Amino acid sequence: MNKFVSVYNEVVSLLAHRDDQDKGKIALGIAFIAEPKLAIVLTVLLEKLQKDEQSRVDIYCALEKVLQQDTQGLERRLLEKIITLASNHVRETQEATNELKVAASNTLVTLARCYFNDVMCELLYRLELPEEFIFITLGNLSSAYALECIPFVGMILNVMISMLELVKDSRMRQAFCGVLERCSRAVNGYFTNWGKCPFPRMGESQFCNTILPLYYHVTSNWLICEELELKQAIIKALGPMMSLLLHRKEPQNPIFKEISWLLEQYKEEMDVLHVTKLRCRS
Repeated sequence: MNKFVSVYNEVVSLLAHRDDQDKGKIALGIAFIAEPKLAIVLTVLLEKLQKDEQSRVDIYCALEKVLQQDTQGLERRLLEKIITLASNHVRETQEATNELKVAASNTLVTLARCYFNDVMCELLYRLELPEEFIFITLGNLSSAYALECIPFVGMILNVMISMLELVKDSRMRQAFCGVLERCSRAVNGYFTNWGKCPFPRMGESQFCNTILPLYYHVTSNWLICEELELKQAIIKALGPMMSLLLHRKEPQNPIFKEISWLLEQYKEEMDVLHVTKLRCRS
């Protein structure tokens, strides 16, 4: 008990002086304390996360730094608590700021280094309705752990197909396209590195058949948008999606006809982006 109290006081003291130091130094200090006393420090941080609403972003910063250590063998109750709290803050719609959602999302991505399946299953479970920061977190997971996400790609894309008509506002569509882009990149990487994966080889057709309806919906319904950022997100997603669809075993793959069109769209959007940046600087 004395050991717990001592560590508790050290962590609380560092968090209390967050105005005097930058977040990085505070997080490093807490991570240093946590190295030999991981369970105690995580318990303290989780307790503060639930009680101290004003400091949650700083606490997540410290928690993320602690989780960058070797956390294999973490107590199940602590693992589940971290995932539940971070997942709730990622999805919170009323009081949570974007800064808090980003911090919670980053914590989940870091935790996935040692507990990928647990984090991915939680996100898929929560993906009942479109959630911007759930999409962002899924995209970041697919980018950071590309091969690990392959067994889940089919489930992710099927859930996304089921909610296409519900994804209506621009920011949500941008996040949605981010998942499409990164999942497609992960699958393309898998096609050239499948021998490194511990699970049985998955066929090209099952990925192509799942991504195709998403590709057609995005090109038919969203590409006509006028918002520059959304259009850029769509174009960025279409490149790896088309690369994936080129693996379809059809004598006349319609994707071949659209490659030149995509390159022209990409060039136009980059020109617009360049002009926009110049205007902003002037």
